[in-house]
Amino acid sequence: MKRPNYLQLLGLMCALSVLLGGCLIKPARVPTRHFILATIPAPEQAPATTQQVSVEVSFVKMPSYLLRDSMSVRKSPTEIEYLQGALWAERLDRCFQQTLANNLSSLLSSNRVDLPPLDHERVVVRVSVDMKQFDVDTQGRGTLIAGWRITDPSKNRPLKSGQAHLAEVGASPRANPQVIATTLSALTAGFSRELARAIREAAQAKP
Repeated sequence: MKRPNYLQLLGLMCALSVLLGGCLIKPARVPTRHFILATIPAPEQAPATTQQVSVEVSFVKMPSYLLRDSMSVRKSPTEIEYLQGALWAERLDRCFQQTLANNLSSLLSSNRVDLPPLDHERVVVRVSVDMKQFDVDTQGRGTLIAGWRITDPSKNRPLKSGQAHLAEVGASPRANPQVIATTLSALTAGFSRELARAIREAAQAKP
């Protein structure tokens, strides 16, 4: 009878220990975090106007890469990375639409800015947004590129349109997805101010 090979037996026991350890000891799960865009911190008084302005933020279109639940980081002009454990609390187009409406409510003297209402007679101008880019890159630079249009809903005719190209520099979002929400919120605030100026001009020119 052959004597047992103790080295082989020891090696087998070590292998079993590693295998069992891998099965029983699981890595800690990273907690999932949910984010929204922040509105303008404090009400901002608009210049006095002789005409009350009521606005409907009727439509916001975003490219499909922005409509996933996961927050995204732009790695290059042609590559987008999605972050694990960092999610939008609601679809980004809806979140942007609501935040824009809240910001315009603070910026315009009438404080009558809504999502599409049931009573369309109280709407003076209607706003639609076609977003082309709305993201933050690995260095923390945020970019907003969007077309916008202001129309007269009673006559379904355009009053004013334009293109916005805004940039905001923040901290790198690596290991800190809160930076993405903060930078995109700042871009949304800048876009809201630009659009509020255009709405006042359109309302004053409206017969």
